[in-house]
Amino acid sequence: MNPPLGRDFDTALAAVMGDLAVEVDALHASLIEERLALDQGDAQALDAAGRTKGNLLDRIEKLDVERRQLDAAAGVDSLADPRWAPTVERLRECRGLNETNGRIVGQRMSHVRQALAVLSGEGPGGGTYGPNGVAKVKLRSATLAQV
Repeated sequence: MNPPLGRDFDTALAAVMGDLAVEVDALHASLIEERLALDQGDAQALDAAGRTKGNLLDRIEKLDVERRQLDAAAGVDSLADPRWAPTVERLRECRGLNETNGRIVGQRMSHVRQALAVLSGEGPGGGTYGPNGVAKVKLRSATLAQV
């Protein structure tokens, strides 16, 4: 790599890595907000956190594409750059937060399904699966209360 290309590459790479670090930190904050919304049962805050998370993931993906394009143009692997390590560690933290949030959502969905099964007259574990692997839900209309 000749010196001008190296200097230009390093400047561009540092800028992209800086932008990535900012977006990843924002993603981390968004995942914490999502967790708080889950804990509080705040549907509006959860929706806002989900939208923010999606937008941040889109920006992170675009910046990573730019980083990989710089790598290809310069013939290097920026993942070996020590400046990248803090961002990778923060991404690992984000993955852990997202997995925890996902487990919470999954657990709550399971509770809702159980409640619906009780309301529809199904016993616990009474659901069956069709030949295509999709759960069969028997919905029957019943009066739950009369006024």
